[in-house]
Formats: sequence, C-alpha cells, structure tokens
Amino acid sequence: MFYMNAESILSSFSFSGVMDAVADAMIDLETSPQNLVAPLRTSVPLEKNTLMMMPCLSKTDWGLKVLTLFPDNPVRLKPFINGLFLLFDGSDGRPAALLDGRTLTAVRTGGVGGLGVRTLSAPHATRLGIVGAGEQSYWQVRFACSVRPFSRVLLYDTIESKAEICAERIRRVCPELEIEITKSTTTLLKNSDVVITATNAPAPVFENSPVYFEGKTFVGIGSYRPDMREYPDALFRAVQNIYVDTEHAFHETGDLIEPLESGVVSRKDIRSLGDLLSDQKGSVAFESGAFFKSVGYAAFDLFVARYLFQRGVENGKAIDLGE
Repeated sequence: MFYMNAESILSSFSFSGVMDAVADAMIDLETSPQNLVAPLRTSVPLEKNTLMMMPCLSKTDWGLKVLTLFPDNPVRLKPFINGLFLLFDGSDGRPAALLDGRTLTAVRTGGVGGLGVRTLSAPHATRLGIVGAGEQSYWQVRFACSVRPFSRVLLYDTIESKAEICAERIRRVCPELEIEITKSTTTLLKNSDVVITATNAPAPVFENSPVYFEGKTFVGIGSYRPDMREYPDALFRAVQNIYVDTEHAFHETGDLIEPLESGVVSRKDIRSLGDLLSDQKGSVAFESGAFFKSVGYAAFDLFVARYLFQRGVENGKAIDLGE
C-alpha cells in the first residue's frame, strides 16, 4: 500500500489532469451510472462539529473519504477540514493507497470549480471575482487562472483580515495577478466576468438585482446544506444556462431548494454538467450567462484519488508502505 501526504499530492498533480478526472467522473455518472455506487454521504454531528463519510465504488476502484469538520478551527488558526481517503483495488479489495483527505478535497473541489470555468465561461474572460477567503478560494483562483487569461482578481470576505491573508498567499504563487480586496459584493459583481463563491452563508451574499448578473458566469461551490444560500432569485432571472454537478444538488443546497420551491426556476431548466460534457454537440452561449452549482460527490474524490495515485507512483512521490 502507498501513502500520499499533502506534499506528495501537491507535487504530483496538474490542473488539467484533475479537471479531466472530474470531467470523466461527471460523464460516467451521466452515461454509465450503473458502473458507480455512491450513496449519499453520512454526517455524524457532535455539537458544532461533524464527521463525514463518503464511499464510492466502481468496477476498478473502491474509495472511502472520511472528513472532520470543525467550524471553530479557523479562529484557532487550524484547518476547518481534516481527513483521509482510502483507495482499494476493486478486483480483490486490497488496500492500494492512503491519501491526505484535506489536500485531496481542496484539489478536487478546485478542479470542480475550474472545470465549470473551463466549460461555461467566455475564453477571453480576464476579470475574476472570488467571494469568501478560506482555503478553497485559493484553489479556485489557481484552477480558474489555469484555464482563462485572468489578469485581475477581486476578493471579498466579511472578515477583511482573512481576505488580506488569502490575497497574499495568491500573490506568492501568481505575482502577475492584480489582486484587489473589495468591501462590497456589488462592486465585485460589476467588475467581474466570472464569479466564484465559496462561503457557508445562510442568506444570499449579493443584491437581488438581475442587472448585476447578466452575461456573467457564476460558480457556486459553497452552500452545501439546505440552510445555506449564496445567490438571490435575481440570478435565475438573469442567466439562461444553469447546471449542477449531480442530481443531489436539488435536495442539498438552499441555492436550488428555495428557488425551485418558490417557482423562480423550474427543474426542467437545469441540466447536469455531465450531460453537457457528454454531448459532443453541446455548447454554451456565453453572452447569455451561466450558473454552475456544485455540492460535491464521492465519485469526484474517487476519480481524482485514482489520478493522483497513478501520478504519484509514476513520479516516485507516493510513499510505499509495503504489504
């Protein structure tokens, strides 16, 4: 069995490789769902903290991700998420690899957002808006900048000091980017071509005015529970292309549950991104605006873990623990 810690994962992946792995998972879910078994994640709460378990089985690999979520950790300058991912050989059940779950989650979620930007945004987009300044915001910028020629990033967080820390981290690896911290999400909307949100907000973080959303691409990777919502009704009145990463999104996020219940948007108007990716003739009218909502899925972890493991073995970064 092999082990891949954060360092070995980060030295093994490519942005395009992770996004391609996520795309393969979405396409398989759309075209061959019978080949994947991925029950809904199990969440076990204890006071404010949560243990989450996410299995996924394919014919070639079995995977199980176990995460701990401690909301108060960032205040203590500790990671919000910790965890491990177990990869098994699907032919005989043999443990194949153990991967750092926090790093896998960060890279995989960055890949999901990056795939949304790669698929749905205009190729000439140069202005990127990021709402939220946690760990994931850093990775969303990294992946988004790998697929579009962004030269300017507008960053917003309710805690300005967090935005400063995030901005400095991005500057260290992307010195060519102009990064501006803004005090208003409205200012961010007005000055962005693509907007990515990564918050746990209980209510929309934007003004409810359709004019601010027209002709832009939005990627929502926060709001993973029914009591969370990042986008107002105005979004659905302004964009014509609406996509989800999985069918579970209809039941898991307030960003869709509330607009669907109120009739602001109809389920028939929402398409899975995997359906678009598997449609060889599918295309998006960028000028009509697009919204991609992700809640995550165990299959994405499995496909990305498999890719990372293969890369780690090839380049010698995976640590052989023996039998």
